[in-house]
Amino acid sequence: MLQVWELVKRGIEGGAVVITLTREGKSRNQERHYHALINDIAKQITFFGNKRYISDVWKALLVDQFNQDMTEMGTPLGKPGRVVTSLDGRRTITVRPSTRTFRKGEAAAFIEFLYAQGVEMGVEWSDSALEIYDHYQESRAT
Repeated sequence: MLQVWELVKRGIEGGAVVITLTREGKSRNQERHYHALINDIAKQITFFGNKRYISDVWKALLVDQFNQDMTEMGTPLGKPGRVVTSLDGRRTITVRPSTRTFRKGEAAAFIEFLYAQGVEMGVEWSDSALEIYDHYQESRAT
């Protein structure tokens, strides 16, 4: 706290300042990790009527389900999805949470969610996804 106070004092000497306190955001490593997992799911799994979807569609499906699961567990995302009315008022549109705004802990939970979903679906993880997972587990242990 003393270091923070010293920074604030120096900042104030230079003029008006804005101080923001936030939780740590997800890392680029976490982002690469969940994209590797989503790509493996998209390449291997079909959905209703044996439809195969690209990774962007799978990402939307998986993020939506993750959002729902977190809400049901009583730990909703910091910026959850929502349903809004269309501009013409005749439809509703679901706006999914953005992984861009995931906090570090939310991204970690999403990665665990993706592994669990993939295992349930019978996904055989690629070497790159497994390599990332090994690295991820090592970094969590420290």
